[in-house]
Amino acid sequence: MILNYTDEPQEPGEEVLATYGAHSNDKLLVHYGFVCATNPDMPNQDDDIRLDQILLPSSSDSVRSQLQDVGFLGGYALLPATNELCFKTQVAVRAMLLSSNEWEYFVANGEDLAEDHTADVQNYVARLLREYRDDVCDMIAKVRICDAPGEVNEIALLETRWRQILEAVDAYLLTCQKR
Repeated sequence: MILNYTDEPQEPGEEVLATYGAHSNDKLLVHYGFVCATNPDMPNQDDDIRLDQILLPSSSDSVRSQLQDVGFLGGYALLPATNELCFKTQVAVRAMLLSSNEWEYFVANGEDLAEDHTADVQNYVARLLREYRDDVCDMIAKVRICDAPGEVNEIALLETRWRQILEAVDAYLLTCQKR
């Protein structure tokens, strides 16, 4: 038996709200069975689109070792609320693009040594995201044709999440085109 308590007495039929904490929509879907709706005016500030599956295969063994040494191997993300790459992602991509000296300076200071390489990082990620976008569209199509009687809500949730990922990827690519 589950007992729920509130700080104040509740009237019959009164709505009781609960918080699940600060989590991405992927985590909310896997652990709790729902995703926060996408709303451009009020995005889920904690959502992220994981990029490990597209960044790690494009990095060499030496780059992965370098990232492992400083605790930056994995956990790469696009942040839909701000349409930016997380710091770990910026570190990882710079490890692939910059000299060791320039990269170490960025890791230590959070800024580029001489010239700003932000555009180079964005272009590199945009190239990978264009390829990933095709995979996302394929996944949406596969989810749509999924025939699982009795699991309509679960399939709709999966499609919603893949659409959120597509929207975030498209928004990032659009920003890169405008530069």
